Amino acid sequence: MFLGVKVRVSLLGCGSVGYAIAYAFAEDKVQNVEFNIYDASIENLKHCTSLPLNAVYAEKVNLAAEDVLRKIMRNSDLVIEALPGSLGFKVMKIASESCVNTVSVSYTPENPLILNEKFRRCRSILIPDAGFAPGISNILVGHALTLLNALDDVRIYVGGLPEKPIGPLKYVITWSVEDLIDEYLRKARIIKEYNIIHLDPLESIETIEIPGFGTFEAFYTDGLRTLLYSMAGKIRNAFEKTLRYPGHIEGMKLLRDLGLMDEEPLDIDGVRVIPRKFLSRILKKKLSIPNVKDIAILFLIIVGSKDDEKIKLQYLVWSKFDTVRGLSAMSKITGFTTYSIARLIIDYPQEFNHGVIPPEYLGTNETVFKYIINKLSEKGIKFEEFRSKS
Repeated sequence: MFLGVKVRVSLLGCGSVGYAIAYAFAEDKVQNVEFNIYDASIENLKHCTSLPLNAVYAEKVNLAAEDVLRKIMRNSDLVIEALPGSLGFKVMKIASESCVNTVSVSYTPENPLILNEKFRRCRSILIPDAGFAPGISNILVGHALTLLNALDDVRIYVGGLPEKPIGPLKYVITWSVEDLIDEYLRKARIIKEYNIIHLDPLESIETIEIPGFGTFEAFYTDGLRTLLYSMAGKIRNAFEKTLRYPGHIEGMKLLRDLGLMDEEPLDIDGVRVIPRKFLSRILKKKLSIPNVKDIAILFLIIVGSKDDEKIKLQYLVWSKFDTVRGLSAMSKITGFTTYSIARLIIDYPQEFNHGVIPPEYLGTNETVFKYIINKLSEKGIKFEEFRSKS
C-alpha cells in the first residue's frame, strides 16, 4: 500500500491528544511521511508546528465543514482524526466516500462498523477507537481470545485522574469537558449472558482496589463499543467502568439530579441559559488546573477457559504525567496508542485486510499486538500481565 513511498499524513485536530500524536512522529524522526496538520485554533497549530516534524504543513480550518474535510482527504494517504466526538463519525463517513485510510481516536455514538462495506469496496482501512479505552482495552480483549477458548467474564476498569484528589469533585479536566459530561448521561451498554443491556451509568457504584494504586469508585460507561458486535457470541459477560476517587461520583450525580446537565434552556431574567453549557463553562474554569500531574490507569480482569480449565488473566496498563515531554498521562497513553496504530498502517500494510478493523482485531494478530505493546513500552507506558487458574 505505501511501501517505498512518502505517505501524506493529515492530522485532524492538534489539542492535547493530537499534540501527543505529532510528538511521537517527531520523536521517532519518521522520515517516510509528509505531515499536514489541521486545526481551528492558531495556538494549537503553533504548538504542534514547534515540533521537528518532517515536511510539515499547517492550516487553520473549520473541521466541521464537509467541503473542508473532502479537500483535505483528496490530498491525504492517511488521515489521523483526533477531534471531539461530535465530529468523529462525520470524518469517518467522508473518509469512506473519499477512499482514504483513517485512524480515528474520538468517541462517537454511531457504530463505525456500518462503514465496513464502503471501506472494503474502496480497498482502504478504518481503525476506529484507536486510543486508550476504547482502544488498548479492546486490543487486550482480542489478545485474550487468542489465549483462551471462551471468555466468560470481561471487566474493564479505566480512569484518567489527578495523582491525588483535588478540589470539591476530586478531579481535574485533562480532556474534552463535553465528552466528560456525556459519561454521566449516556446509557452504558454491557454484555450480560451474551445479550446487550442498557444501564444508567450511575445506577450502580462499585468500590475496587487497583494493584499499586489504591481504592477507587467505579461506574458504568459505554466503552465496550465495537466489542458489542464484533465479538457477539464469544463473550458471555462484559462491562467497562470508569474509575474516580471516592466522593466524586456522588458530586456528579447531584449535579445531574439538579438538572445542571440538561439541554433544555432556562429563562433567567430574560436570558436563555442552557444548564449544560453553563455547567461546562464552570467545570472548565474550575477544574482546568494547570500543572497538575495526572495518572492514567487501565485494569482488565478476564476469566475464561482453556482445555476445560478456568483461567484468569489480568492486565494493568498505566502512565504518569511526563515532565520531560510535557505530556499529560492521558494524552500520552491515548496519543501514543493512536501513533503506534498509524505507524502499523504506514510500515506494515500487509498485515491488514481492507474495511473497518475494530481494535480488538488488532489483538488477535500476534505480530500487530507485539508491535503495539513494544512501541508503547519503548515510550514509557507500563504494561503488566498476570495469569492464574480461576
